[in-house]
Amino acid sequence: MGFKADSSFLHFLTMGARGVQRTIAQLEASGFTPIELERYCGSNKIWATKVKRLRLPDLLCVKTGLRVEVRAKSDLAIKMSDAPDNPDRVWDAGMRDEDLAAFIACVDDGSGPIAADRANFFRVGDLRDSVGLTKLGAPKSASEGAERDRQWPTTVPRRDGEVIEVSRGKIVTRMYATESRPERKQSYQLKQKTTYVKVGDEFKAGTSFLSGAPRRTADLKSFLERTYSPLADLSSHNVVDRYAAAKSFPSRGDNRNSVVRALERLIGDEPDLRVRLEAAGSAAHFRSALGQDAVTEFIWSDDSPDEFRMEAVLILVELGYSAFTRNVLSAVARHRNFIGNEIRQAAVWGLGKRGLGAYEELIPYIADSEENVALHAIAAFDHRAPARVIARLIERLIAGDERLAPAASEALRIIGSRTAIEALVAAYEQTDRECTWILATLGRMQPGRVRTTARGHRLLRLLEPMFLTAPSANWLSSDKTAGDIRFLLAQNL
Repeated sequence: MGFKADSSFLHFLTMGARGVQRTIAQLEASGFTPIELERYCGSNKIWATKVKRLRLPDLLCVKTGLRVEVRAKSDLAIKMSDAPDNPDRVWDAGMRDEDLAAFIACVDDGSGPIAADRANFFRVGDLRDSVGLTKLGAPKSASEGAERDRQWPTTVPRRDGEVIEVSRGKIVTRMYATESRPERKQSYQLKQKTTYVKVGDEFKAGTSFLSGAPRRTADLKSFLERTYSPLADLSSHNVVDRYAAAKSFPSRGDNRNSVVRALERLIGDEPDLRVRLEAAGSAAHFRSALGQDAVTEFIWSDDSPDEFRMEAVLILVELGYSAFTRNVLSAVARHRNFIGNEIRQAAVWGLGKRGLGAYEELIPYIADSEENVALHAIAAFDHRAPARVIARLIERLIAGDERLAPAASEALRIIGSRTAIEALVAAYEQTDRECTWILATLGRMQPGRVRTTARGHRLLRLLEPMFLTAPSANWLSSDKTAGDIRFLLAQNL
């Protein structure tokens, strides 16, 4: 785990991931075929070991070649991070005029960030044309490279309503009544901004722009007319074009033989290591021996920096289950060269629910001497763990080892399936002594599910007191409230 638990950092990372996921859904509903171009942009998993990637838009449509940068905002705005003195970190680095920037509102309903129904799209070229109207915010922390927020003027409504008048100088709206406020008219002065709405349009509070400095919003439908030729882009002089093309093939339906030949040529000729690794990953998707060898060489070569080893592991996780990916990730997890390295954690994590689903491979690591490896192994289980894996975890639970038993208990709690509950009840019946670890495990599972699965069993009488304090069983047992109490108790000086 690269960072200590940081709820604020995780909150913003989750907000960005939710925004990406909702934007993907919107693009798919509009007829596009988007994939993540920026790896893990739709995930809130925190890793510290990261390759210095190309400056990439978040999404790529593998059908049209459209690239989209997504920005999720708690207060909707056209706002981009900028480092004016660093050409590699300016707000539009690596982006083409025809690329899109998507801005989507995200609110926290108390259980985490929730993205708005729709994102707002603008052409990067239109943002560039209106950059003279923007304002730069104060520098951020030095750790962020002295980046600043560059913001375009916009009008965002604060209540639901309807547009009733549009003129050259203003927009007039009718704000709908709420429980606490009556219906009323609201006028917005344009002040060099362009109108994005027309009379009769309805809008929702905080989720769309009525006007803004860019001269128009993007017409998504017009981009559907484009065709994408990634085979041609593999020969582009632009490194981002080559990277995007190499990554697109597993999600397309091109002729396999032609794709593999082209990717294998790129593996041999490509000067940029990031593009070469991405080409190797795509070739490995098509079972290319050269592609598989190239990915594993990045992992095992003494010349490979850790960040490229990490990226290679993440690519293997994306490839999904095969004998090749399972064998390599398992080898990384157990190899002494990676002891003390976050790459071990990534390999273990990838063997579980977010990758291969090879749950049996996680069992040796649930009580690993490296705490972060053990935690990743435990957290990598989910309800899909099969009966044979559950049985092996229960064996370790019953053995009562002071390190292994609590690890197995937590893994079983996370699995939480009907199969796991039935297996724990059966194990309780079969053991010749009262197993408190079985009680402790069942007592921390969802009370309703345990009661339903074990209906009529004498165990329920023993478990009822524990159910009273199970997660979300009462107002003090929620994760948020429990965290608040721990925070208050820490204020003890």
